[in-house]
Amino acid sequence: MSGKHRRPDAEETPGPPAAPPVVAPRAAAPPVAAPPPVAAPPVAAPPATGQPAAGPVPPRGARHAAPPPVPVAVPVPEGAASAVSGPTVIARTSRESQRSDRRRSHRQRFAMVGGSAAAVLLVLVGGWWLLAGRDGGDDDNTDIAQPQQQTLLIQVAAPDGTARTSALLGVQPDGKQASAVLVPSGLIVEIPGSGAVPFGETLGLPDVQAPGKALTDLLGVSVDGSWVLTQAGLATLVDAVGGIPAEVDVDVVGVDAKGEETVAVRAGSQQLGGAAAVAYGTYSAPDEPEQARLARFNDVLDGVLRGLSAQPAQVERVLGSLADQSRSTLDRDELADIVVGARTVAAAGDLVTEVLPVNPIESGGTTETYGINPQPAAALMQSRFAASLVRKPGSDEVRVLVQNGVGTPGLVDKARSKLVAAGFRFVNGGNAPEFSKAATVVLIPDSTQESVGRGAAVATALRLPAEAVQRSGQGQSVAEVIVVLGSDFRP
Repeated sequence: MSGKHRRPDAEETPGPPAAPPVVAPRAAAPPVAAPPPVAAPPVAAPPATGQPAAGPVPPRGARHAAPPPVPVAVPVPEGAASAVSGPTVIARTSRESQRSDRRRSHRQRFAMVGGSAAAVLLVLVGGWWLLAGRDGGDDDNTDIAQPQQQTLLIQVAAPDGTARTSALLGVQPDGKQASAVLVPSGLIVEIPGSGAVPFGETLGLPDVQAPGKALTDLLGVSVDGSWVLTQAGLATLVDAVGGIPAEVDVDVVGVDAKGEETVAVRAGSQQLGGAAAVAYGTYSAPDEPEQARLARFNDVLDGVLRGLSAQPAQVERVLGSLADQSRSTLDRDELADIVVGARTVAAAGDLVTEVLPVNPIESGGTTETYGINPQPAAALMQSRFAASLVRKPGSDEVRVLVQNGVGTPGLVDKARSKLVAAGFRFVNGGNAPEFSKAATVVLIPDSTQESVGRGAAVATALRLPAEAVQRSGQGQSVAEVIVVLGSDFRP
């Protein structure tokens, strides 16, 4: 079997990671400060035992109000030179070697990803910085055409409606390359109108696109569609392919109808039917990090993909048989095409799967939560999902923080859609200090050509007049442009 296909490992970090410096794009003017939000309280993590105290999760917006804006004349010159990240090499080992290691020591398969937590600012501000066009030296690959890629977020829903497991697939339409990133359900993400929430809980929000939007805002990668399976649906899918082979690393313990603990699946190499595969793929042993469960889910996902037909029409029939145990934002034929592409790569042993690099947040509770580990995550996205990044090729990334200045529900999310479609990186600013804003303002830090060009481009994306762009005069690292939505904003 190809060494390219491997069971994902959690990356080890020897100590608490230092918060990464925010490096401005070349010739970039300092970004502007955000007015402080007042409607949503910050999410705080209690200090970790034996670890550095975790700071509060930043509220939806910056902490310092911008000074009174100064109107500026707005010519429309665009752009600045692209800043390209340096290369990152990701080490790999063979699946056979990893299985041998697991047999020798089941309990040492995974180390906590990212080591102990850094300040909780990495949860959100680190995410905003994640793909912020850092200077990578003289290497510039922006003129190289990137291959097309389709992205699909696959999630298995728990009985309470939250996501038990999640994986983002990136598949080239020709079926020659595919990658998967496993996303912890405890990863803290920002949702307009909801604030900071664990990623798994976004599946239960009214907006069916909320999980995909959250990944776009955090990682800068576009998500073309989502596919949600109930646990019963996953079991049906496994049975439809005749079961899956698995190296079960631990006894999977469950609770029977009488409320007594029982071993649902014994450890060992075996063929799993649907119910057993679900029990294994969603199981976490006591005191295990979530990454261990994600690795088991990856075994199940890989087995299902390998077992499916290479014919889209046959895959469509299988998807149709799932009925209400499955739902997708894509049409069935579109979903089948992506699945078949991933199946082709998986069958060849070339599907590369990794766990999203995160830092644990020690909250003292029983629920694991994580913040994004910015630098490794940025390298992973650039390496595996470069063709799906929101940032336009050859352009620097511009972060735009948006605040609701009138209080109309859903207004920030509607502005987000326009900005992301135009290639900007959205940052959720929540509510402005006051809900009396009549005219929308686009705040830039100074009157340099670059800042004015950025402001003009943001105003164009939001269909605002040129006079909406104003100078704030104060720099901040959260975003290059601040938008405070007024009653004149028309979604």
